[in-house]
Amino acid sequence: MTDIRRKNKFKLILDIFANVLGMALLFMVIWFLFYRYDLAAGFLYKKGTAVLIFIYAAQFFLFAGLYGGHNIEYLRTTEIIYSQCLSMVLVNFITWLQICLIDRRIVAVKPMLLLCVLDVGFIMFWSIWSIRRFRKRHIPRPLTILYSGEVPQVLLEKLKHYQYKFKVKNCIDIACGYEEIIRKLDENDGVLMGEIDPVLKNKIMKYCFQRKMPICILPNTEEIVLRSAYVISLLDRPLLICKKGELSLFDEFVKRCFDLAVAGLALIVLSPVFLVIAVLIKLQDGGPVFYKQERLTIYGATFDLYKFRSMVVDAEKDGVARLAQQNDSRITPLGAVLRRFRLDELPQLINIIKGEMSIVGPRAERPEIAAQYEKEIPEFALRLKVKAGLTGYAQVLGRYNTTPYDKLMWDLMYIESYSMLLDLKIIMMTIKILFMPESTAGVGENEITAQKNG
Repeated sequence: MTDIRRKNKFKLILDIFANVLGMALLFMVIWFLFYRYDLAAGFLYKKGTAVLIFIYAAQFFLFAGLYGGHNIEYLRTTEIIYSQCLSMVLVNFITWLQICLIDRRIVAVKPMLLLCVLDVGFIMFWSIWSIRRFRKRHIPRPLTILYSGEVPQVLLEKLKHYQYKFKVKNCIDIACGYEEIIRKLDENDGVLMGEIDPVLKNKIMKYCFQRKMPICILPNTEEIVLRSAYVISLLDRPLLICKKGELSLFDEFVKRCFDLAVAGLALIVLSPVFLVIAVLIKLQDGGPVFYKQERLTIYGATFDLYKFRSMVVDAEKDGVARLAQQNDSRITPLGAVLRRFRLDELPQLINIIKGEMSIVGPRAERPEIAAQYEKEIPEFALRLKVKAGLTGYAQVLGRYNTTPYDKLMWDLMYIESYSMLLDLKIIMMTIKILFMPESTAGVGENEITAQKNG
Protein backbone atom coordinates (compact mmCIF):
# COMPACT_ATOMS: atom_id res chain seq x y z
CA MET A 1 0.00 0.00 0.00
CA THR A 2 2.86 2.37 0.88
CA ASP A 3 4.56 1.69 -2.46
CA ILE A 4 1.35 2.48 -4.34
CA ARG A 5 0.96 5.78 -2.50
CA ARG A 6 4.59 6.71 -3.28
CA LYS A 7 4.06 5.95 -6.95
CA ASN A 8 0.96 8.11 -6.95
CA LYS A 9 2.93 10.96 -5.37
CA PHE A 10 5.57 10.64 -8.07
CA LYS A 11 2.89 10.68 -10.79
CA LEU A 12 1.41 13.80 -9.20
CA ILE A 13 4.82 15.50 -9.42
CA LEU A 14 4.99 14.55 -13.12
CA ASP A 15 1.51 16.03 -13.68
CA ILE A 16 2.60 19.30 -12.06
CA PHE A 17 5.75 19.33 -14.19
CA ALA A 18 3.59 18.81 -17.31
CA ASN A 19 1.42 21.75 -16.26
CA VAL A 20 4.37 24.14 -15.81
CA LEU A 21 6.03 22.89 -19.00
CA GLY A 22 2.83 23.38 -21.00
CA MET A 23 2.43 26.95 -19.76
CA ALA A 24 6.08 27.71 -20.57
CA LEU A 25 5.73 26.27 -24.09
CA LEU A 26 2.68 28.41 -24.82
CA PHE A 27 4.58 31.49 -23.70
CA MET A 28 7.55 30.45 -25.85
CA VAL A 29 5.26 30.25 -28.93
CA ILE A 30 3.90 33.77 -28.29
CA TRP A 31 7.41 35.05 -27.56
CA PHE A 32 8.82 33.84 -30.87
CA LEU A 33 5.77 34.78 -32.94
CA PHE A 34 5.21 38.31 -31.63
CA TYR A 35 8.09 39.61 -29.49
CA ARG A 36 11.41 37.89 -30.06
CA TYR A 37 12.25 39.36 -33.47
CA ASP A 38 10.47 42.67 -32.95
CA LEU A 39 12.51 44.05 -30.06
CA ALA A 40 13.97 47.44 -30.99
CA ALA A 41 16.55 47.30 -28.21
CA GLY A 42 17.84 43.87 -29.13
CA PHE A 43 18.17 40.86 -26.86
CA LEU A 44 20.62 38.06 -26.13
CA TYR A 45 19.28 35.53 -28.62
CA LYS A 46 19.69 32.08 -27.11
CA LYS A 47 20.67 32.74 -23.50
CA GLY A 48 18.26 35.65 -23.07
CA THR A 49 15.31 33.68 -24.43
CA ALA A 50 16.14 30.65 -22.29
CA VAL A 51 16.41 32.79 -19.15
CA LEU A 52 13.11 34.59 -19.86
CA ILE A 53 11.23 31.31 -20.44
CA PHE A 54 12.77 29.82 -17.30
CA ILE A 55 11.71 32.89 -15.26
CA TYR A 56 8.19 32.59 -16.69
CA ALA A 57 7.97 28.91 -15.70
CA ALA A 58 9.40 29.58 -12.23
CA GLN A 59 6.95 32.43 -11.60
CA PHE A 60 3.98 30.31 -12.64
CA PHE A 61 5.14 27.43 -10.46
CA LEU A 62 5.51 29.74 -7.43
CA PHE A 63 2.20 31.57 -7.88
CA ALA A 64 0.28 28.35 -8.57
CA GLY A 65 1.83 26.85 -5.45
CA LEU A 66 0.91 29.91 -3.39
CA TYR A 67 -2.72 29.88 -4.55
CA GLY A 68 -3.16 26.10 -4.41
CA GLY A 69 -3.25 25.64 -8.18
CA HIS A 70 -1.41 22.32 -7.89
CA ASN A 71 -3.24 21.09 -4.78
CA ILE A 72 -5.35 18.56 -6.68
CA GLU A 73 -5.34 16.27 -3.62
CA TYR A 74 -7.73 18.55 -1.74
CA LEU A 75 -9.25 21.26 -3.95
CA ARG A 76 -12.22 20.99 -6.31
CA THR A 77 -11.76 21.26 -10.07
CA THR A 78 -13.26 24.76 -10.16
CA GLU A 79 -10.91 25.90 -7.38
CA ILE A 80 -7.88 24.51 -9.23
CA ILE A 81 -8.93 26.27 -12.45
CA TYR A 82 -9.59 29.55 -10.60
CA SER A 83 -6.25 29.40 -8.75
CA GLN A 84 -4.30 28.64 -11.90
CA CYS A 85 -6.07 31.32 -13.94
CA LEU A 86 -5.32 33.91 -11.26
CA SER A 87 -1.67 32.81 -11.22
CA MET A 88 -1.54 32.95 -15.00
CA VAL A 89 -2.96 36.48 -15.21
CA LEU A 90 -0.43 37.76 -12.64
CA VAL A 91 2.51 36.02 -14.32
CA ASN A 92 1.50 37.20 -17.81
CA PHE A 93 1.18 40.78 -16.57
CA ILE A 94 4.57 40.64 -14.83
CA THR A 95 6.12 39.08 -17.93
CA TRP A 96 4.67 41.80 -20.15
CA LEU A 97 6.27 44.39 -17.86
CA GLN A 98 9.57 42.51 -18.11
CA ILE A 99 9.41 42.61 -21.92
CA CYS A 100 8.66 46.34 -21.79
CA LEU A 101 11.75 46.85 -19.61
CA ILE A 102 13.87 44.72 -21.93
CA ASP A 103 12.84 46.78 -24.97
CA ARG A 104 12.60 50.09 -23.07
CA ARG A 105 9.19 50.86 -24.54
CA ILE A 106 5.56 49.85 -24.20
CA VAL A 107 5.26 46.71 -26.33
CA ALA A 108 2.04 45.34 -27.83
CA VAL A 109 -0.34 43.87 -25.26
CA LYS A 110 -2.56 41.92 -27.69
CA PRO A 111 -0.17 38.94 -27.91
CA MET A 112 -0.29 38.61 -24.11
CA LEU A 113 -4.10 38.70 -24.23
CA LEU A 114 -3.98 35.93 -26.84
CA LEU A 115 -1.64 34.02 -24.53
CA CYS A 116 -4.19 34.39 -21.70
CA VAL A 117 -6.91 32.86 -23.90
CA LEU A 118 -4.66 29.93 -24.86
CA ASP A 119 -3.61 29.50 -21.25
CA VAL A 120 -7.22 29.29 -20.02
CA GLY A 121 -7.92 26.48 -22.50
CA PHE A 122 -4.80 24.59 -21.43
CA ILE A 123 -5.50 25.13 -17.73
CA MET A 124 -9.05 23.77 -18.04
CA PHE A 125 -7.84 20.73 -19.98
CA TRP A 126 -4.97 20.03 -17.56
CA SER A 127 -7.11 20.52 -14.43
CA ILE A 128 -9.88 18.16 -15.54
CA TRP A 129 -7.42 15.59 -16.92
CA SER A 130 -5.06 15.57 -13.92
CA ILE A 131 -7.81 15.47 -11.28
CA ARG A 132 -9.54 12.58 -13.01
CA ARG A 133 -6.23 10.73 -13.23
CA PHE A 134 -5.45 11.41 -9.59
CA ARG A 135 -8.82 10.32 -8.24
CA LYS A 136 -8.88 7.24 -10.44
CA ARG A 137 -5.54 5.96 -9.12
CA HIS A 138 -5.71 7.39 -5.59
CA ILE A 139 -6.62 5.09 -2.72
CA PRO A 140 -8.56 6.98 -0.02
CA ARG A 141 -6.90 6.83 3.37
CA PRO A 142 -9.06 4.88 5.90
CA LEU A 143 -9.55 7.16 8.89
CA THR A 144 -10.58 6.44 12.47
CA ILE A 145 -11.94 9.43 14.38
CA LEU A 146 -11.48 9.55 18.14
CA TYR A 147 -13.89 11.83 19.97
CA SER A 148 -15.16 12.65 23.43
CA GLY A 149 -18.86 13.11 24.17
CA GLU A 150 -21.08 13.66 21.13
CA VAL A 151 -20.26 12.35 17.66
CA PRO A 152 -18.54 15.27 15.78
CA GLN A 153 -21.17 15.74 13.06
CA VAL A 154 -19.69 19.02 11.77
CA LEU A 155 -16.30 17.34 11.27
CA LEU A 156 -17.91 14.39 9.50
CA GLU A 157 -19.75 16.77 7.16
CA LYS A 158 -16.51 18.54 6.30
CA LEU A 159 -14.73 15.25 5.63
CA LYS A 160 -17.43 14.34 3.10
CA HIS A 161 -15.90 16.97 0.80
CA TYR A 162 -12.69 14.90 0.80
CA GLN A 163 -14.09 11.41 0.21
CA TYR A 164 -11.50 10.85 -2.52
CA LYS A 165 -8.76 11.59 0.05
CA PHE A 166 -10.14 10.19 3.33
CA LYS A 167 -12.63 7.44 4.04
CA VAL A 168 -14.07 7.57 7.55
CA LYS A 169 -13.98 3.95 8.63
CA ASN A 170 -14.85 4.26 12.29
CA CYS A 171 -15.74 6.72 15.05
CA ILE A 172 -14.66 5.74 18.55
CA ASP A 173 -15.71 7.42 21.78
CA ILE A 174 -12.66 7.57 24.07
CA ALA A 175 -14.95 6.71 26.99
CA CYS A 176 -14.46 3.04 26.03
CA GLY A 177 -10.88 3.23 27.32
CA TYR A 178 -7.37 2.89 25.89
CA GLU A 179 -7.32 -0.91 25.57
CA GLU A 180 -10.61 -0.96 23.66
CA ILE A 181 -9.47 1.89 21.39
CA ILE A 182 -6.25 0.04 20.53
CA ARG A 183 -8.17 -3.15 19.87
CA LYS A 184 -10.40 -1.33 17.36
CA LEU A 185 -7.57 0.47 15.55
CA ASP A 186 -6.32 -0.97 12.26
CA GLU A 187 -2.64 -0.41 11.50
CA ASN A 188 -3.55 0.48 7.90
CA ASP A 189 -5.74 3.34 9.10
CA GLY A 190 -4.96 6.92 9.92
CA VAL A 191 -6.17 8.40 13.22
CA LEU A 192 -7.81 11.81 13.62
CA MET A 193 -7.96 13.30 17.11
CA GLY A 194 -9.44 16.53 18.36
CA GLU A 195 -9.69 17.80 21.92
CA ILE A 196 -9.52 14.60 23.93
CA ASP A 197 -7.80 13.79 27.21
CA PRO A 198 -4.13 14.83 26.72
CA VAL A 199 -2.72 11.80 28.59
CA LEU A 200 -4.75 9.43 26.43
CA LYS A 201 -3.85 11.40 23.29
CA ASN A 202 -0.14 11.06 24.13
CA LYS A 203 -0.44 7.27 24.57
CA ILE A 204 -2.33 6.86 21.30
CA MET A 205 0.19 9.04 19.43
CA LYS A 206 3.06 6.86 20.69
CA TYR A 207 1.18 3.75 19.61
CA CYS A 208 0.53 5.16 16.11
CA PHE A 209 4.07 6.50 15.76
CA GLN A 210 5.59 3.10 16.51
CA ARG A 211 3.40 1.48 13.84
CA LYS A 212 3.88 4.24 11.23
CA MET A 213 0.18 5.07 11.31
CA PRO A 214 -0.68 8.59 9.99
CA ILE A 215 -1.80 10.93 12.77
CA CYS A 216 -4.13 13.89 12.13
CA ILE A 217 -4.61 16.45 14.91
CA LEU A 218 -7.20 19.20 15.27
CA PRO A 219 -4.91 21.52 17.25
CA ASN A 220 -5.75 23.34 20.44
CA THR A 221 -4.06 26.46 21.82
CA GLU A 222 -1.27 24.54 23.55
CA GLU A 223 -0.35 22.60 20.40
CA ILE A 224 -0.24 25.74 18.27
CA VAL A 225 2.09 27.43 20.78
CA LEU A 226 4.35 24.35 20.81
CA ARG A 227 4.38 24.29 17.01
CA SER A 228 6.39 27.53 16.89
CA ALA A 229 8.77 26.66 19.73
CA TYR A 230 12.50 26.47 19.07
CA VAL A 231 14.85 23.93 20.63
CA ILE A 232 18.06 24.40 22.59
CA SER A 233 20.32 21.92 24.31
CA LEU A 234 19.93 21.81 28.09
CA LEU A 235 23.14 19.92 28.85
CA ASP A 236 22.17 16.49 27.48
CA ARG A 237 18.43 17.13 26.94
CA PRO A 238 16.51 19.07 24.30
CA LEU A 239 14.52 22.01 25.67
CA LEU A 240 11.62 23.63 23.83
CA ILE A 241 11.29 27.39 24.29
CA CYS A 242 7.92 28.83 23.30
CA LYS A 243 7.44 32.30 21.94
CA LYS A 244 5.64 34.87 24.08
CA GLY A 245 3.07 35.45 21.38
CA GLU A 246 4.30 39.02 20.88
CA LEU A 247 6.32 40.71 18.17
CA SER A 248 9.84 41.86 18.95
CA LEU A 249 10.62 45.59 18.84
CA PHE A 250 12.43 45.09 15.54
CA ASP A 251 9.47 43.19 14.03
CA GLU A 252 7.08 45.91 15.24
CA PHE A 253 9.23 48.61 13.64
CA VAL A 254 9.53 46.80 10.28
CA LYS A 255 5.83 45.96 10.29
CA ARG A 256 4.88 49.57 11.04
CA CYS A 257 7.11 50.92 8.24
CA PHE A 258 5.60 48.39 5.86
CA ASP A 259 2.05 49.35 6.91
CA LEU A 260 2.70 53.06 6.38
CA ALA A 261 4.29 52.51 2.96
CA VAL A 262 1.59 50.15 1.65
CA ALA A 263 -1.41 51.99 3.12
CA GLY A 264 -0.09 55.39 2.04
CA LEU A 265 0.53 54.26 -1.53
CA ALA A 266 -2.84 52.46 -1.65
CA LEU A 267 -4.70 55.59 -0.51
CA ILE A 268 -3.07 57.63 -3.28
CA VAL A 269 -3.67 55.05 -6.01
CA LEU A 270 -7.23 54.24 -4.90
CA SER A 271 -8.38 57.83 -4.28
CA PRO A 272 -10.46 57.84 -7.53
CA VAL A 273 -12.16 54.62 -6.37
CA PHE A 274 -12.92 56.25 -3.00
CA LEU A 275 -14.53 59.20 -4.80
CA VAL A 276 -16.70 57.02 -7.08
CA ILE A 277 -17.93 54.84 -4.19
CA ALA A 278 -18.69 57.91 -2.06
CA VAL A 279 -20.77 59.46 -4.85
CA LEU A 280 -22.69 56.21 -5.46
CA ILE A 281 -23.53 55.80 -1.77
CA LYS A 282 -24.80 59.38 -1.61
CA LEU A 283 -26.88 58.93 -4.73
CA GLN A 284 -28.40 55.72 -3.41
CA ASP A 285 -30.15 57.01 -0.29
CA GLY A 286 -28.50 60.30 0.68
CA GLY A 287 -27.14 58.78 3.90
CA PRO A 288 -23.61 59.08 5.27
CA VAL A 289 -20.79 57.68 3.13
CA PHE A 290 -18.73 56.21 5.97
CA TYR A 291 -19.76 53.92 8.76
CA LYS A 292 -17.91 54.16 12.07
CA GLN A 293 -17.94 51.35 14.61
CA GLU A 294 -16.03 50.62 17.82
CA ARG A 295 -13.63 47.68 17.46
CA LEU A 296 -10.86 45.97 19.43
CA THR A 297 -7.16 45.95 18.60
CA ILE A 298 -3.88 45.10 20.38
CA TYR A 299 -4.13 44.52 24.17
CA GLY A 300 -7.89 45.14 24.05
CA ALA A 301 -7.63 48.83 23.13
CA THR A 302 -10.71 50.19 21.35
CA PHE A 303 -10.80 52.38 18.26
CA ASP A 304 -13.29 53.60 15.67
CA LEU A 305 -13.06 51.44 12.55
CA TYR A 306 -14.03 53.09 9.26
CA LYS A 307 -15.96 51.42 6.44
CA PHE A 308 -17.99 52.47 3.47
CA ARG A 309 -21.60 52.13 4.56
CA SER A 310 -23.07 48.96 3.05
CA MET A 311 -26.27 48.76 5.13
CA VAL A 312 -29.31 50.93 5.53
CA VAL A 313 -29.07 53.85 7.95
CA ASP A 314 -29.69 52.76 11.58
CA ALA A 315 -29.22 49.07 10.72
CA GLU A 316 -28.85 48.29 14.43
CA LYS A 317 -31.35 50.73 15.87
CA ASP A 318 -32.56 47.98 18.23
CA GLY A 319 -29.15 48.13 19.93
CA VAL A 320 -28.35 44.45 19.38
CA ALA A 321 -24.87 43.72 17.95
CA ARG A 322 -25.07 41.07 15.25
CA LEU A 323 -23.04 39.88 12.28
CA ALA A 324 -24.41 40.17 8.77
CA GLN A 325 -26.57 37.18 7.85
CA GLN A 326 -27.05 35.44 4.53
CA ASN A 327 -29.50 37.47 2.43
CA ASP A 328 -29.53 40.14 5.15
CA SER A 329 -32.31 42.65 4.39
CA ARG A 330 -30.26 45.44 6.00
CA ILE A 331 -27.66 45.32 3.21
CA THR A 332 -28.32 47.79 0.37
CA PRO A 333 -27.99 46.72 -3.31
CA LEU A 334 -24.82 48.80 -3.65
CA GLY A 335 -23.65 47.50 -0.29
CA ALA A 336 -23.97 43.91 -1.52
CA VAL A 337 -21.58 44.70 -4.37
CA LEU A 338 -19.14 46.49 -2.06
CA ARG A 339 -19.15 43.59 0.38
CA ARG A 340 -18.86 41.04 -2.42
CA PHE A 341 -15.49 42.49 -3.47
CA ARG A 342 -14.58 43.79 0.02
CA LEU A 343 -14.53 47.37 -1.22
CA ASP A 344 -16.42 48.45 1.89
CA GLU A 345 -13.24 47.78 3.89
CA LEU A 346 -11.00 50.18 1.96
CA PRO A 347 -11.43 53.08 4.47
CA GLN A 348 -9.61 50.90 7.01
CA LEU A 349 -6.46 52.09 5.27
CA ILE A 350 -7.02 55.28 7.28
CA ASN A 351 -7.02 53.21 10.50
CA ILE A 352 -3.72 51.67 9.38
CA ILE A 353 -2.15 55.10 8.77
CA LYS A 354 -3.32 56.18 12.25
CA GLY A 355 -1.60 53.12 13.76
CA GLU A 356 -4.79 51.50 15.05
CA MET A 357 -4.59 48.58 12.64
CA SER A 358 -2.06 46.72 10.52
CA ILE A 359 -2.26 45.44 6.95
CA VAL A 360 -2.12 41.85 8.26
CA GLY A 361 -3.50 40.71 11.60
CA PRO A 362 -6.55 39.20 13.32
CA ARG A 363 -9.95 40.56 12.37
CA ALA A 364 -11.03 43.57 14.43
CA GLU A 365 -14.00 42.32 16.48
CA ARG A 366 -16.65 44.41 18.20
CA PRO A 367 -16.27 44.51 22.02
CA GLU A 368 -19.80 43.16 22.61
CA ILE A 369 -19.35 40.21 20.27
CA ALA A 370 -15.82 39.45 21.51
CA ALA A 371 -17.20 39.39 25.07
CA GLN A 372 -19.76 36.80 24.01
CA TYR A 373 -17.07 34.68 22.39
CA GLU A 374 -14.85 34.86 25.48
CA LYS A 375 -17.63 33.49 27.69
CA GLU A 376 -17.49 30.26 25.70
CA ILE A 377 -13.84 30.47 24.59
CA PRO A 378 -11.76 32.28 27.29
CA GLU A 379 -8.58 32.03 25.19
CA PHE A 380 -10.24 34.11 22.44
CA ALA A 381 -8.57 37.17 24.02
CA LEU A 382 -5.12 35.78 23.08
CA ARG A 383 -5.59 37.05 19.52
CA LEU A 384 -5.23 40.61 20.85
CA LYS A 385 -1.47 40.21 21.31
CA VAL A 386 -1.02 41.96 17.94
CA LYS A 387 -2.85 44.75 16.11
CA ALA A 388 -6.05 43.96 14.27
CA GLY A 389 -5.56 43.59 10.52
CA LEU A 390 -7.23 44.45 7.24
CA THR A 391 -6.50 40.87 6.17
CA GLY A 392 -5.11 37.83 7.92
CA TYR A 393 -4.83 34.06 8.11
CA ALA A 394 -8.39 33.65 9.38
CA GLN A 395 -9.71 35.92 6.63
CA VAL A 396 -7.96 34.15 3.73
CA LEU A 397 -8.10 30.54 4.97
CA GLY A 398 -11.39 30.75 6.81
CA ARG A 399 -14.70 32.29 5.82
CA TYR A 400 -16.90 35.08 7.16
CA ASN A 401 -19.06 32.46 8.91
CA THR A 402 -16.18 30.27 10.16
CA THR A 403 -16.69 29.51 13.86
CA PRO A 404 -14.93 31.79 16.37
CA TYR A 405 -12.85 28.88 17.70
CA ASP A 406 -11.53 28.04 14.24
CA LYS A 407 -10.79 31.73 13.59
CA LEU A 408 -8.90 31.83 16.88
CA MET A 409 -6.78 28.84 15.83
CA TRP A 410 -5.83 30.57 12.55
CA ASP A 411 -5.06 33.84 14.35
CA LEU A 412 -2.83 32.06 16.85
CA MET A 413 -1.09 30.27 13.98
CA TYR A 414 -0.32 33.69 12.51
CA ILE A 415 0.88 35.24 15.78
CA GLU A 416 3.13 32.30 16.63
CA SER A 417 4.54 32.02 13.08
CA TYR A 418 4.88 35.74 12.32
CA SER A 419 7.42 36.91 9.80
CA MET A 420 7.50 39.65 7.16
CA LEU A 421 7.54 36.91 4.54
CA LEU A 422 4.33 35.47 6.01
CA ASP A 423 2.69 38.91 5.80
CA LEU A 424 3.61 39.14 2.11
CA LYS A 425 2.25 35.64 1.52
CA ILE A 426 -1.08 36.50 3.19
CA ILE A 427 -1.37 39.70 1.15
CA MET A 428 -0.88 37.71 -2.05
CA MET A 429 -3.41 35.11 -0.88
CA THR A 430 -5.91 37.91 -0.23
CA ILE A 431 -6.02 38.62 -3.97
CA LYS A 432 -7.36 35.10 -4.50
CA ILE A 433 -10.33 35.38 -2.13
CA LEU A 434 -11.57 38.75 -3.46
CA PHE A 435 -13.63 36.95 -6.09
CA MET A 436 -14.72 33.98 -4.00
CA PRO A 437 -18.31 34.41 -2.74
CA GLU A 438 -17.97 31.97 0.17
CA SER A 439 -15.30 34.18 1.73
CA THR A 440 -17.88 36.90 2.39
CA ALA A 441 -20.96 34.74 3.03
CA GLY A 442 -22.95 35.79 6.07
CA VAL A 443 -23.77 33.66 9.08
CA GLY A 444 -26.85 31.47 9.22
CA GLU A 445 -30.31 32.86 9.75
CA ASN A 446 -30.55 31.94 13.42
CA GLU A 447 -27.00 32.95 14.37
CA ILE A 448 -26.27 36.32 15.92
CA THR A 449 -22.54 35.89 16.47
CA ALA A 450 -21.62 32.85 14.41
CA GLN A 451 -20.81 31.12 17.67
CA LYS A 452 -22.02 27.68 16.71
CA ASN A 453 -19.26 25.13 16.60
CA GLY A 454 -21.38 22.09 15.89
